[in-house]
Amino acid sequence: MTPPNPPIAGLILAGGLSRRMGGGDKTMIEVEGQSLLDRVIERLSPQVGPMILNANGDPDRFAEFTLPVVPDVVDGYAGPLVGVLTGLEWLKDHTMGVEWMVSTAADTPLFPLDLVERLHAAVKAEGADIAVACTKGQAHPVFALWPVRLAAELRAAVVDESMRKIDAWTDRYKVARVEWPVTPADPFFNVNTPEDVVRLRLIVTGRLPPEPPLSASTEVAVVVERRDGATSWIKNAWRPLEVVAEPPPHDQPLVLLRQEQGFEHYLIPRVTLALHRSDLASYRYNLGGDEPRLYVVLRPQDDAEQPVRVVMVTAAPDQAQAMSESGEDMVDGLPMPKALRDWVEMFCACHPPDEPMKKRKRDTLDAEGTFAGKGRRS
Repeated sequence: MTPPNPPIAGLILAGGLSRRMGGGDKTMIEVEGQSLLDRVIERLSPQVGPMILNANGDPDRFAEFTLPVVPDVVDGYAGPLVGVLTGLEWLKDHTMGVEWMVSTAADTPLFPLDLVERLHAAVKAEGADIAVACTKGQAHPVFALWPVRLAAELRAAVVDESMRKIDAWTDRYKVARVEWPVTPADPFFNVNTPEDVVRLRLIVTGRLPPEPPLSASTEVAVVVERRDGATSWIKNAWRPLEVVAEPPPHDQPLVLLRQEQGFEHYLIPRVTLALHRSDLASYRYNLGGDEPRLYVVLRPQDDAEQPVRVVMVTAAPDQAQAMSESGEDMVDGLPMPKALRDWVEMFCACHPPDEPMKKRKRDTLDAEGTFAGKGRRS
């Protein structure tokens, strides 16, 4: 693709704090051997002339990219509108003949290859001041085409009016909105969480299912403990100790692992852990915590061979809470093994980040290819 003449400059916004990633330089996260910033530069460079990187902190950490690194011209991590102002002012001071600047986000590596071409065509066709990318009727104001001539007006809004929202400023001007399709994946999907990293990997390797799976299941085992009861009314006290991601083969419903005075440990093999599309929000809440958990529901029963059984193992905290309200079962949260955490994360990653809740259908198909071998990524 030949950049427009006169050239349009490219601004990559990398000024965020990456809070949902635990801080640090999110742009340096690698997926299939390329960092997010590598992918953004590779996608943007054929579409523009000069490129600059808006980033705060030590610029030397970006030395390998050989781009001008420009910190915010307003202190305090004030958001992308300040990043846009930073880019416009830098271009006015350091270039000649550049009339337009397109802005992109450093954490959105799939933006369209015709982004600049279509935004530029739209401002010309509509006589607009600014052009903004859209999908499904929603604007993505970080992906926009800005006239350098508006730098002074933007500075007045940011500094004198303390304006921080892009939409609040663009509402003052004529804006062309340019729509892009969202299939097979939303081109403006941005990487904010570890789940998003998994989703990006699925997209770039061609392993994202064409339809998000409605359900998935795998077998686990649960280690439980029986202790002598503290009173004559309670002869046995049961509790779960551990969820085993790779259960050993056993035909017995209860396998003795350890026995000492006053307690035994048993393995309950062949327990199903199921995931359902309708519980996505609950899984994501769980994965977003410091220590994701699996919730085990135990139920004592009058059976000499199996005095206790696992009613459910779930990754959905709200489902576990509902089970605990009955008062009949023992419900406890246990650390989620990494293999199972990866598997749950992959199930979530197969669905768009804003996937709406859907009624659960338990008799539907698993995502066989994606979920074969839980937690093992090729």
